[in-house]
Amino acid sequence: MLIAKPQLCQIDYDRLIQMAQRSRGDIDSLILHWTAGHYHQVFDDYHLSVDNYGRLYAPVSDLTEVLEHTWHRSHGTVGIALCCAFRAQANNGLDTDFGPEPPTALQIETLSRVVSILTQNLELPITPETVLTHCEAAAEDGYGPGSGDPETRWDLWYLPDWPARQGLHPGGEVLRGKAAWYQVRSSRNGREVKI
Repeated sequence: MLIAKPQLCQIDYDRLIQMAQRSRGDIDSLILHWTAGHYHQVFDDYHLSVDNYGRLYAPVSDLTEVLEHTWHRSHGTVGIALCCAFRAQANNGLDTDFGPEPPTALQIETLSRVVSILTQNLELPITPETVLTHCEAAAEDGYGPGSGDPETRWDLWYLPDWPARQGLHPGGEVLRGKAAWYQVRSSRNGREVKI
């Protein structure tokens, strides 16, 4: 359901760290989505959402709360969504039409940073088994691209990988790679990286 006043559930990275630390041991994966809505629409289907300005929203105070963000995978997972992709069309993945509100570079970086913070504080590795896009989860469960399922999910199938590479690349690889970079950078500096 759409949250009427998302500004009331806006959080910062310190609050995110606290939420993650309280959930350690109870979360085994993160599933990354987009809302297929507008930049400023936050939905209560996800534990965390990122708007086009990189602001972070948490409509729940407990990351272990079960929200129905992913078919058969909502227990023990944190659902994180980019607020974007209104009227997006998959085409064939590499020919994605992200619609009039595509994922922004700031959203992609913020989501990667959130993944880095969560995996560090939940003590999870950054792997395709622990950090998945909804498209990757759907492909494993038989309702991803090419499945013919009328409820096909392809969230974050492909994404740009700015500034490293041009063109579109598999979204899970892009986000996991950027999250790993933030972890390395954070460990070198001995503190959290600000973006």
